[in-house]
Amino acid sequence: MKTSLRLAVDARTVIGDTRGIGRYARAILRRLVARDDVVLTLLVPELLAFLRKPALERTLQSDRFWVRSRAGEEVDVVWHPANGTFFSSRAPTVATIHDAVPFRYPSDDPQRREHDQRPFLRSAQTAARIIAVSHFGANEIQNVFDVPRDHIDIIYHGVDPSFAPGPPEPPPSLRGGEYFLFVGDPTSEPRKNFSMLYEAYRAAWPDGGPPIAVAGTHTPTLDGVVHAGHFNDDLGSEANAALRGLYRGAIALVIPSYHETFGMPMIEAMACATPVIAADASCLPEIGGDAALFIPPNDVGAWSNALRRVADDAALREDLSARGPIRACAFDWDESARRHLSLFRSVSEQR
Repeated sequence: MKTSLRLAVDARTVIGDTRGIGRYARAILRRLVARDDVVLTLLVPELLAFLRKPALERTLQSDRFWVRSRAGEEVDVVWHPANGTFFSSRAPTVATIHDAVPFRYPSDDPQRREHDQRPFLRSAQTAARIIAVSHFGANEIQNVFDVPRDHIDIIYHGVDPSFAPGPPEPPPSLRGGEYFLFVGDPTSEPRKNFSMLYEAYRAAWPDGGPPIAVAGTHTPTLDGVVHAGHFNDDLGSEANAALRGLYRGAIALVIPSYHETFGMPMIEAMACATPVIAADASCLPEIGGDAALFIPPNDVGAWSNALRRVADDAALREDLSARGPIRACAFDWDESARRHLSLFRSVSEQR
């Protein structure tokens, strides 16, 4: 029987981060906390760290962990799941670097740029191993941070079992009508390419068509664009019900991004048998395989044609719907957690 691994984890994003990074950390931790061969310590940057335990217990649906403000001498390995390294430790560390966005799209403000980039650089310089979430992401880490390729482990995300085909359950504002779905922030992240999508949408339906429903924190005030909500229901016990219902009711999920390193909404939509239209850029073809309709991210005309085609062609929608769940089966959180644990053990054994 393996000895218990004493693992400390940066838990800053566990409670309230509704982005893919937060969903990732919660998915892995909910599996690790259930294991008898892992002694888990969650790190929070607060003097009275133990006061955060009730909220962490509700989020992880378990109390089988400690909460500390620093990693102690007894820790075997420390995992930093959210790009940066914010906790010092004498134990070896593993860092997940999800992307290199602060370097690919740096802030114009020098202080902001340095603030954004410094934690990434610390991870790249100090981690014993680095986790990338796709082959595209691994190549980016290698090129941007000059990390040797054999220092990087690729571990895909999973898709929660709650995402599955079934009857649509969109919010009241979208019931009874068709809509395209965009998941993310279309205003503060230009790489999501929403402006191109909207231009293509208006070209496809100059006089109005099925709306674009935005699931995210912000929604631009534009004709044909509606706010579907800001979904954080993986934080509680609703098992992603609201977001799942929104996926199921959509004509298609649209991902026009010219830069992603995994694209979690893609596999969540595919698991729900929702057709996907995505940019043929960055990691998206790698993750989507043959189960999405791929369009160049800078071709307004091609996107306009694709939106009309998917809306009008029932046979195409049925084909994409059938391919989606098959492709989504390639991404499993249990397997992802197993590979994380195997890596943590390997690093701890090399001390």
